[in-house]
Amino acid sequence: MNAATEFDLGPLTWVKGEIDQALQRAGEALDLFVANADATQLKFCRTHVHQVHGALDIVGLNGITELTESLEALLLALEEERLPAGEAAQSVAHEALAGLRQYLDDLLAGEPHQPLRMLPLCSRLAEVRGLPPVHPGDLFYPDLSLRPPRSTVTPPALTTEEMHKVLRKQRTRFQKGLLKWLTQPEQKASGRQAMSEALAAIEAIQPTPGARSFWWVSQAFLEALDNPDISIEPLARQLCARIDLQIRRLLDGSGKLAERVMREALYYVA
Repeated sequence: MNAATEFDLGPLTWVKGEIDQALQRAGEALDLFVANADATQLKFCRTHVHQVHGALDIVGLNGITELTESLEALLLALEEERLPAGEAAQSVAHEALAGLRQYLDDLLAGEPHQPLRMLPLCSRLAEVRGLPPVHPGDLFYPDLSLRPPRSTVTPPALTTEEMHKVLRKQRTRFQKGLLKWLTQPEQKASGRQAMSEALAAIEAIQPTPGARSFWWVSQAFLEALDNPDISIEPLARQLCARIDLQIRRLLDGSGKLAERVMREALYYVA
């Protein structure tokens, strides 16, 4: 299912009343805390937000749960007095509750499910807690069920030993290309090309379209690194290392791929 355009509203309509009620009670508890400085009200507020978080998780509103998690963390920090209960923290908590309610109302009114719309709120919640800015990739939930175009080449039938030999060779090739890309500015293009060729070789030996998907997307991510605005991002550089980690996992016999790595790669492609 495409998170942006094909979200099933049915389950949300069933729990929307309970979510609205929990958000209202959370807001009332927050108002009482602001008025009376009663930390018990923060606990009540956090409990109601947690109920909302659980409901959103059940109906599959990925990305929006990032907002409720961050809000819960802010309320707990205020409750435990690890964060001053100043106007900024109180204001952003109110904004988060109102923004969440508006987002859900918009969904039912026909707006697409696009968690990236909540990025400014998530960033303010992080800022008031003294955390680094939220990366947009954290709120990017594309459709991961899509498969790459049909390959015109039949994957070779390799023994386990032969598969490991190919993977070891291509991992070394990828690592050398990455090192060149990171440390030799004049060799960036050839370094990226070596990484791309290594991933193409790994994709070519995958037995199914599902197994090919990650390596196909990762090659597109490497093409995106041609954009200087992307290549200088620390997270984009870290993503290269995490792709190398996925190769190691294949060598270790695990075909499981990290969904987050796939989402981040697709974010940069987008």
